[in-house]
Amino acid sequence: MKRQQRRSVAAIAALALGAALTMTASPSPAAAAEPVPAPAGTGKPAAATAPGFPTFVRLPADQAAHPDARQEWWYLVGHVDARGHRFGYQVTIGGAGRPQVMIAITDKTTGAFYTETKTYPLDQTSFSTTELDIRTPTATLSGPMEAMRLRATLPVGELDLNLTAQGPVLYNNGTGLIPFLGGTSYYYSLPSLATQGTLKVNDHTYPVTGQSWLDRQWGSWDWSTMHKWTWMAVQLSNGDRINLWDLFAEGKEFPYATVLRPDGTHEVLAVNPLADTTSGYWTSPTSGQRYGTRWIVNIPTLDTSLTITAKPGHELQSAFGGLYEGAATVTGQYRGKPITGQAFVEQNGNWR
Repeated sequence: MKRQQRRSVAAIAALALGAALTMTASPSPAAAAEPVPAPAGTGKPAAATAPGFPTFVRLPADQAAHPDARQEWWYLVGHVDARGHRFGYQVTIGGAGRPQVMIAITDKTTGAFYTETKTYPLDQTSFSTTELDIRTPTATLSGPMEAMRLRATLPVGELDLNLTAQGPVLYNNGTGLIPFLGGTSYYYSLPSLATQGTLKVNDHTYPVTGQSWLDRQWGSWDWSTMHKWTWMAVQLSNGDRINLWDLFAEGKEFPYATVLRPDGTHEVLAVNPLADTTSGYWTSPTSGQRYGTRWIVNIPTLDTSLTITAKPGHELQSAFGGLYEGAATVTGQYRGKPITGQAFVEQNGNWR
């Protein structure tokens, strides 16, 4: 479908989101899988369809840059293991306007946190419009979905990771198109990226393996309408994936989750407001912003209550001020059964 045609369906997506928050708009889910780290045992690349919903994203074409988008980014987070030494990482490459790269490495074992944000003129970057090939002085991302390579450097170390998309694609709102901050956003995730490579910190290089998550957004929206948000990329031990938002914008709160099951089934569901269950507050000495580090995620229609726990101190500096990026653990009840998992949490704005 041509991009002009896809943009004409923005109003449809807005209506779809409102309807989806009141019901499960997907085929009957398959039986729960046995607990596994990822729904990826087959080694097959990510699927490109979302059963039960029309989709407004074309893959792999939409991995590439969109020069007509006012806003665009490739956002990667991951949890990797170096024979018992655990790390989390985050790399964001923003491609519209003046490109910005944000990189962070969390040493889960020692508690150390390293981060750097850089902004570059366009003549120091390249963004392919025909394939995934994104290049900046401190971060590059390239390759097909089943064989991507991420490289990123910051003063204390570097990442060199191979990322293999496994399992189905997660289309936010079930369609890959959402109303967002007074405009619209095309939005999908590759939530099960088998990860291997090397991570270097303070002159020590670790061979690592683990799981990553790619979030991909582009479109046209107005940042001035945003007050704050909490976003979560949740990877559960039974193979389910949850893309969760609690967005405060235009004087309203929008808490909802897109749930993806290993068979490709999508459910778009209302979430109890996170602001009511946020605790473990930490105030940044750099920005003065206050963030939570512990959340209770209640999804009543799924008989689900998850406790998400991260660490204080994990703030990056972005184009719009402080931004919290925290690797987190997950425990609780999901679909009426005990569950564990891992997550990445982003908080934008001041959570007072």
